[in-house]
Amino acid sequence: MEKEPVYRDDERAKLIALFRYGVIAPLTEQEDFAPGEVSKLVRQIAEIKHYLPGSGPVRVAERTIFAWLAKYRRGGIQALRPQRRKDLGSLRALDEATLDRAVLLRRENKKRWTSTLLDILKREGTLTGKTVPHRATLDRHLAKQGASRRLMGILGEKRTVKLQFENFGDLWVGDYHHGPVVLRPDGKTTVAKLGAFIDHTTRYPVADRYYLAEDLATLRDTMLRALLRWGKFKKAYVDNGSVYRAEQLAFSLLTINCHLIHSRAYYSKGRGVIERWWQVADQFESEVRALDHLLTIHELNRAWEAYRELRYCAAVHSELGRSPNDAIAEIMPKPLDPAIARELFLVGADRQVGKSDATVSVEGQRFVCDASLRGRKVQVRYDPADLSSVLIFQDGKRLQKALPQVPGETPLPHPSPEPEPLPQSVDYLALLRRDFDQKLIEQARPLIYAHIEADPAFTGERFVQVITQLAGLPSRAPIRRELADFWETYGPLPEELVRIGTEHAIRLHGRDRHPRIYLHAIRTLVHAHWRGPGKERP
Repeated sequence: MEKEPVYRDDERAKLIALFRYGVIAPLTEQEDFAPGEVSKLVRQIAEIKHYLPGSGPVRVAERTIFAWLAKYRRGGIQALRPQRRKDLGSLRALDEATLDRAVLLRRENKKRWTSTLLDILKREGTLTGKTVPHRATLDRHLAKQGASRRLMGILGEKRTVKLQFENFGDLWVGDYHHGPVVLRPDGKTTVAKLGAFIDHTTRYPVADRYYLAEDLATLRDTMLRALLRWGKFKKAYVDNGSVYRAEQLAFSLLTINCHLIHSRAYYSKGRGVIERWWQVADQFESEVRALDHLLTIHELNRAWEAYRELRYCAAVHSELGRSPNDAIAEIMPKPLDPAIARELFLVGADRQVGKSDATVSVEGQRFVCDASLRGRKVQVRYDPADLSSVLIFQDGKRLQKALPQVPGETPLPHPSPEPEPLPQSVDYLALLRRDFDQKLIEQARPLIYAHIEADPAFTGERFVQVITQLAGLPSRAPIRRELADFWETYGPLPEELVRIGTEHAIRLHGRDRHPRIYLHAIRTLVHAHWRGPGKERP
């Protein structure tokens, strides 16, 4: 009877199973296929490359695709995991006699490296004609025999040297600690995380607070509390947690000449200062867990503030010979400039400003940019925990602070500052006036150069009547007076000249305008006519 396959259960095996399912997914989306449709789809899948995490783009043969599909239909996603080797743990690369000899050589000299054991086995002829096993393979079998250097006491924790720093801020040690269960604002529960930084010289907690999450936002809050209260540090020593590995954190700190140092994986001796601090937190949390009700994060922080002040900061520290409060009392704080701190840990993102609304989208919210940036690519820097505004940069230059777009309203771009006016090298209005007058004269040229005599019947009263009727001017006393004054200065005039000037002004400016507009056109024709034929024309 065939034994049931034993599948691997490690993370890599699960990743491979997900990859295999991704390859055959198009074949599992429907149950009924037309004749030949499955083979056609398998060929299409085999022709393209698939990305295997950790390996890169790969192709999968048709035969393999059919095999994976059969496994999936038989056992689901679990059946797509790689199987364990049947000979796992057995001796394959070396026999028992060779292993016994290697164990004896190790016991004879516990300090011998495994590579030295392999070299001896080859040189003395034990491995003659045999495949030389890999060093890791021999290490694994030696460990099972109790003959590894670590099990024999040769390897282990190295001697450590107590760190000592003279000045406050030479080294801050930071870490997160998972605390008690608390109530969230939505009524659900979560584990509180205590983030802290301890100054190595004074053993004083420069910043510490419980949060609902262990992420970049809470780390930023802890760090800013310390910087805004005490000022810059030289080095910060943290572990390799993902929150401390954020490139944004290291880059931001380097801009103010503060350096972030990561401890080696699984080796926390250098962080013993804060590990002892966690013992204080453990005592506090045991009291919290003894309560018959859950605290909110704010209640937890209030209780913690009193506990750590009285039971730690005010208590004599065995390493210092005095309390952390006494040690920190000698320090003169040098708080970081709030303007620098405010933009220190902002998150950066590339965006394109909308062509129609001049906005950029950040965390699902739209912010209004200057209208001159429509359709252009910009860099946005923002605080994920405070989206009251974002900063807009382009080519490394800060352009503006963008505010959120009001829902349902058309965005109002920020007005650009008006540039300082330059001295004018041309009187544009005078040029327009000259060309306008010239156009009027050209139109009335036949009349200007003709011999025109005034008609005695065209009196001042008739002059006022013609202009008011043609231009649609109201017959008010001020208007009639201004027209009459013009007649007293330039009259008598030919009626034809008056009509041409008025009609020309109407075509350019329309009816019912100020009477001076129409009088100016008439005056221009009068001046041109007075020059007479043969004289220089304007």
